[in-house]
Amino acid sequence: MGFHQQLRFPKFQLTLILLLLVFSTLLNFSVFTVTRIIILSVLYTIGLDLLFNYFRKQTVYTPYAALVTGLIFGLTIHPYLPWYGIFLISLIAMGTKHFLRFSNRHIFNPAAIGLVFGNIFLLSTVSWWGVSFQVLQLSWYNFFVFFILLLPLYVSCIRMKRCGSVCAFLFVYAALRFFLHTVSPITSLVDPTVLFFALVMLPEPMTSPVKKFRQILYGAFVAIASVVYFYLPFSRNLIDAHLLPDGLLPFLLLGNLVFFKFR
Repeated sequence: MGFHQQLRFPKFQLTLILLLLVFSTLLNFSVFTVTRIIILSVLYTIGLDLLFNYFRKQTVYTPYAALVTGLIFGLTIHPYLPWYGIFLISLIAMGTKHFLRFSNRHIFNPAAIGLVFGNIFLLSTVSWWGVSFQVLQLSWYNFFVFFILLLPLYVSCIRMKRCGSVCAFLFVYAALRFFLHTVSPITSLVDPTVLFFALVMLPEPMTSPVKKFRQILYGAFVAIASVVYFYLPFSRNLIDAHLLPDGLLPFLLLGNLVFFKFR
């Protein structure tokens, strides 16, 4: 299959965009740091995905989804995490994708479940290091990297037709943070971590609804759970104890579970 044919696949398009994000990190971090975390994450996820798939189906295929998951890991887990920590996170992600299934469908977003349980077992591994620095500011450099951060919007909303999930999450998340925490909606909507989560992880096609109305409910549900969670008396304790990595990823998994039969 030629490059032009592959370019039509949304997963391949998302891969190219994530690679652009990786290259943008080289302006802030050393080449060795970026190269190490990206190569290990991608090699582990692809290798384990192919291995588990061969055990299950005795077939070989192009692992675009595993490549995307590996790039997400490379941009979100702590860049100095030891190799065995990266391997464990990849093992959880690919293992649950292949073996934690119902009606031959995987239930949870592989990247999210790997990050959440990896954080629990290894203590504080999620840092969002590769996206959190892309803050919108009045400079050509910051504007450029922020623009790259917005590129997944095309894949998620146009190619994968998950605009309902993305828009509902961002609208409800920004509105709730404004009314409950008095945070400006603009601040919420240009937060690079929130944007990466909403544009890349939330609308993952195998674990999010297809129908528009269900997409809206799904995005709103994850947003409400994420914001309201911080009003619970034990919310910060769970994060401080590393039982939860943050206020986004665990509720993405909850949304996957709640809407599993309504995709």
